[in-house]
Amino acid sequence: MGALEDESLWVNDIIAGGNETNEVSCVFPAQRLAQVANDIVEGKIEGRIVGWYHSHPGHGLFLSQTDLQTHMGFYQFSPYALSLVAEPSSGEFGIWIYENGVGVLQLPISYIHII
Repeated sequence: MGALEDESLWVNDIIAGGNETNEVSCVFPAQRLAQVANDIVEGKIEGRIVGWYHSHPGHGLFLSQTDLQTHMGFYQFSPYALSLVAEPSSGEFGIWIYENGVGVLQLPISYIHII
């Protein structure tokens, strides 16, 4: 959850999505996403959906084809949607955005500020 302020995207909260998983994939259930969107409309949650996050334990930092499809689906909520991938084995993370005319790209670490 977050907001666009002063030309910066602020992520200030997370909401667990629940998931459907197996050894190599995790799916964010459409019903959960619809519930979160409804809670925003009803004022139960403040802010807007600005992206999603997941982990790739032991597999590195990248967006799979499924991740790319999921990422693009979040643009219905915000034109500034991001995807965050955490790699718990190394303690690293990466953030991806979509840039018109370029496609999905990983943000340089210099663009990310954690406060």
